[in-house]
Amino acid sequence: MTIEDAVRRATALDGVLLTRIGDFTLEAPHKVFSSIRAYLIRRADETCVENNPWASLKFTTASKGVWLIAIGPTIDDGDTPDHFHFDSGARLSFGLTLQDDGNRSRLVSFRYQYNLPNGKSPSFLRFDLNRALHENPLTEPLCHLHPGLEKVRLPLFLHHPLEILDRIFFVVDKNL
Repeated sequence: MTIEDAVRRATALDGVLLTRIGDFTLEAPHKVFSSIRAYLIRRADETCVENNPWASLKFTTASKGVWLIAIGPTIDDGDTPDHFHFDSGARLSFGLTLQDDGNRSRLVSFRYQYNLPNGKSPSFLRFDLNRALHENPLTEPLCHLHPGLEKVRLPLFLHHPLEILDRIFFVVDKNL
């Protein structure tokens, strides 16, 4: 086995994911936003830490027919009041880009960054869906997880936005 074989396998995996993305539709962007807002309001009600998804969750147009749903900074450079904060001391920020497709939408990209509390390892988990294929899918898969290391990207299959939040809230944070 060679590095070229590994790159071919990674390219094939990205091809499968690209097909899945083409077939993957969500509700209309405003309905996705409403579902995420309701989800975060429910989670905020379950925490002791003050969170205000009504104010922190943003729904903006990025360009004609392209919508951004975000909470906190899309690139996490440190704690802000706009993050979603957990009782564990962790914080969450994310950005999700949708392409309007009539009464449905298509997932363009996402970045969910869950920063664990100080002293925990790994320091963060980041779930990314890139807008486009990278020239080397072995080192930069189309959809991937950063397990606390910026330059390490493990392939990840496509998930509904709420499924990623489920894993963060009900699996990762509950096990700190």
